[in-house]
Amino acid sequence: MKKPRTEPAAKPVRGTLFYDGTCGFCVGNVNRLRTHLARLGVATEPFVNGAAEPEMKLRWKDGSLRGGGDVIFFLARRTWWAAPLGWLEWVPGCRWLVGKLYDAVASRRHCLSEGVCRI
Repeated sequence: MKKPRTEPAAKPVRGTLFYDGTCGFCVGNVNRLRTHLARLGVATEPFVNGAAEPEMKLRWKDGSLRGGGDVIFFLARRTWWAAPLGWLEWVPGCRWLVGKLYDAVASRRHCLSEGVCRI
């Protein structure tokens, strides 16, 4: 007889990911990744001032604060299947390129979630 599959237990909280809770694009991505983030020990919390923040932030247990593309590299290195993406941070020019791509998406995040930009 097969045992029922259970969800893996979440690790103790090691960090908190702050995101724009007023943005459908941001909320959708956080909801899709919530189980994975819990396995990494990352709690999620919307910013108090929502859309006023230009990028997501990650506060780690040691008190360090990362933002934008650096969060992607940092979390990727802690995931076995995404670790090669995290290692790309040390390839010359890659960190700059990911930062620029992140900034382009983040500045248009409300257009991506609602289909129409607010002016």
